[in-house]
Amino acid sequence: MIAREAVDDDWHRCFIALVPDAVTRDALAAMPVGTAARRIGVDQLHMTVAFLGSVPPEQGAQLAARLGSVVAPLPAQRAQCSEYWPSAAHPRLVVVPFAGEDGLATLEMRVRELVAGLGLPIDDHRPFRPHITLARFARSARPAREAAVGRVRSSAGSPPDAARLQVIPRFDTLTLYSSTLARHGARYRALASVGVPPV
Repeated sequence: MIAREAVDDDWHRCFIALVPDAVTRDALAAMPVGTAARRIGVDQLHMTVAFLGSVPPEQGAQLAARLGSVVAPLPAQRAQCSEYWPSAAHPRLVVVPFAGEDGLATLEMRVRELVAGLGLPIDDHRPFRPHITLARFARSARPAREAAVGRVRSSAGSPPDAARLQVIPRFDTLTLYSSTLARHGARYRALASVGVPPV
């Protein structure tokens, strides 16, 4: 496990995520997102498995130490075409959804059990919808022209330039992050990481 020295201020807006390997990250960064969206930095791309919020430092350290207990070999995943979320008419995100099978659901369940066993909070308001966010639209922005076109030309929130990932997606690590809100969006800091073994 890789861990860094954490201080009390690190334990805000915590979440656990799968981090794609370098080949997958580069392919995700090359996918089109439209001109009105602000792209997520390649080093920030991830798939959130569980959002925790603020965590007491002592329990956070216990979580970091036990993160490896939930990891198992994860098969290559099935990425779907990029989409606007929540909809093409009112886009806020450009995402690449995943099929949610082949080990992802099992991993999410194991993470939830670990978090609950430590008495930590977990966001139960949103069901697990495996995806990687490629870009965000500003809250104040009006729907982009691409979104309006997408409403006519596509369905289920797909942007008009919906693209498919050009590699078989793989994940390197399961990482415990903290998130800091900044002027140009959230910045993520890894508090602990464990390798995801190949199948």
